[in-house]
Amino acid sequence: MPGKFHHEEIYRGPECLNRLAAVRLTLCGAGALGSHLADNLVRQGFRRLRLIDRDRIEEHNVSTQLFGEADVGAWKVDILRSHLFRAAGVEVDTVAKELSERNARKLLRDSDVVLDT
Repeated sequence: MPGKFHHEEIYRGPECLNRLAAVRLTLCGAGALGSHLADNLVRQGFRRLRLIDRDRIEEHNVSTQLFGEADVGAWKVDILRSHLFRAAGVEVDTVAKELSERNARKLLRDSDVVLDT
């Protein structure tokens, strides 16, 4: 039976998937763009993600972000972490803080790629 990345293996090949899985990617922002981007990245084979966002989910986020009404009030990174695990079995590192000049060096260390959304 084909695995969960069957189509990605056909399209990209196992070697490429192994390289994607090794990339340490930090995603700054888990809102409208960041939540959907994180979902797509793990479904394409990225496995080592860190999510940074300082916000909680508000009701007006439900129409544009990957969150539902039951998630209102929770930290965006916590709900997104759960979603990504359920969607693709990926465990991600989360930081519920604002990225600033003062903490950027610490929060972005060990990242191969940083995406600011």
